[in-house]
Amino acid sequence: MVVGVAAYQRRREGGGAVLQRGRCLPEKEGRRRSGPAERSLPTRGRKGEERSSREHGRVKTRSTEEQQAAKKKEREKKLKLYRAGIDTVFAKCRKEEYDEEALEVTAQLLSANPDIYTLWNVRKKVLLRFKETKAAAELQEQQGAELRLTELCLRGNPKSYGAWHHRVWVLDNLGTPDWGAELALCSKYLKLDERNFHCWDYRRHVVEKASTCPAEELAFSTAKINSNFSNYSAWHYRSRLLPLVHPDTEGGRPIESHKHGQELKLVESAAFTDPDDTSAWFYQRWLLGRAGQPLAVVQARVTLRAACLCLSRCVRLDGPERLRAELWLDGMPVPGTWASSSGLCFSHVWVLQPAGEVLRCGDSPPREAEVRLCRGSDVVQVLTLAPDDAGLAAARPLQFGAQFGLAVTSVLEEQLASCTQLLELEPDSKWTLLTSVLLMQAIDRNRYHEDTMKNLYLLLKVDPLRSGYYRDLRSRYEMEYALDAAAASGKSELRVSGSGLTALYHSHYLSTLRHVDLSGNHLHRSLPQLHSLQCCQVLVLDNNGIKSLEGMPSLRSLQELSLKDNGISDVMELKLAKTRCPCINTFSISGNPVEKESSLLEFASVAQVLIKPS
Repeated sequence: MVVGVAAYQRRREGGGAVLQRGRCLPEKEGRRRSGPAERSLPTRGRKGEERSSREHGRVKTRSTEEQQAAKKKEREKKLKLYRAGIDTVFAKCRKEEYDEEALEVTAQLLSANPDIYTLWNVRKKVLLRFKETKAAAELQEQQGAELRLTELCLRGNPKSYGAWHHRVWVLDNLGTPDWGAELALCSKYLKLDERNFHCWDYRRHVVEKASTCPAEELAFSTAKINSNFSNYSAWHYRSRLLPLVHPDTEGGRPIESHKHGQELKLVESAAFTDPDDTSAWFYQRWLLGRAGQPLAVVQARVTLRAACLCLSRCVRLDGPERLRAELWLDGMPVPGTWASSSGLCFSHVWVLQPAGEVLRCGDSPPREAEVRLCRGSDVVQVLTLAPDDAGLAAARPLQFGAQFGLAVTSVLEEQLASCTQLLELEPDSKWTLLTSVLLMQAIDRNRYHEDTMKNLYLLLKVDPLRSGYYRDLRSRYEMEYALDAAAASGKSELRVSGSGLTALYHSHYLSTLRHVDLSGNHLHRSLPQLHSLQCCQVLVLDNNGIKSLEGMPSLRSLQELSLKDNGISDVMELKLAKTRCPCINTFSISGNPVEKESSLLEFASVAQVLIKPS
């Protein structure tokens, strides 16, 4: 990548090559900019004379008043015919006359404007009726006619949604398609416009139907990227193909290690050729990500009256996939119903509502306790629980991001060094700053903790329009560091106070904690995400700009809620929290307008809670 930075520096200093539509061209082949004397300016002529000017490099001829009047008359004539055609089609639809005339009229209208979905749908109704009455040979002929019509429409508008969608429908519903010809058509259109994402989508459909070898399509994407690296669709298609051609057998990475290193070097050359082009940066983000996590029980806790488990993925229990969870104590299943903590069908966190007490008070702790995740009659995974001071608990080590081998890590370190060099030349390059953050997280997130936060702070200044995104990204990393610290301490508590959190990431990993401190942040919009805290007994939400507890979820284990230095002004908000969290016995509300309300003491007496005003 040092070579890439050196090449970029040469271009920046005015030598070497210039960029044109994502290609790196020699200087003599680049577009020569005209000087002030060479630019054509509008000429002020007499009335009725043609005048010309140069706009975006093209000569623009100004029409005379007579020409404009003639064009207006022609447009009105066409509009009248078009409206008559539309009226004819709608009249036939009302009478359900789906016949040859409907095909003829809609063909004429679509040739002029292929973006009216209703007309394509009328044709579909006609063709479906033909399928019931015509022979196979006639349907095959009709398929050819439909394909020719869509191709005619695409010549006028290569990005017509309706034309591309109709072509897919025709091939799937009429006659026997020639998928080889369709693949050739895609290649033809992508030569005309290599970034036509409609055609890329259509190509993926054709490739799937034709059972084309993924390796061949990977080579096609390589050729398109080499032709023009500023091609979002080609990079995206590549990310779909690589896991098929080079799968990661170990899991956790997008593709296997050796090919992963090659792809990083490929995208590195593209990204540093033009740091302002975003297509390669997005592809690099995919390379630095991780594959979907396998389904697993990550955490579990059992208390006196309930059991809670956290899964690595958001799933549905007792649904069509036949997934279910079971709690076993001393070799016996505990009866009860599993409910999602969010109240939705799919969730990370599930709570067992038992038929009776899970751990009967006074009995000795179970000698064996485990949570089983089953699919049908098969046990997918087992998590064994151990006693602690509040019942039974277990947790697997948390893993954030992909784990790379030494060879790939070496490539990533080279790229980080290149980013550092490029930032010396272009300190305000937001994509380079953001990529350096992602690289540091991928190499060693703990070693680069301070540098990560420093670059995110710089991004807030360099790119203020996306400050919300950068603050959320910082919130995610801060939560990950806090979860790592909580796991290392061995305590059932989390402290993320004063971290400037604007979003609550990884909230499902808080499901088994008993003390959570989120004070000094900006989480007034994140109250609904607290539904995962089903085992939390003490929750601190001081100084979070909270004015209402409307989004407060049901937390059956919560006993103490601290809301100091917020904007709560109505006792009804506390009543709402008490209703949803019935075990609350203490509110801390100093610094809120509500502490001056006369009805506060009455609420405390009726609800039997302790109010701590200071």
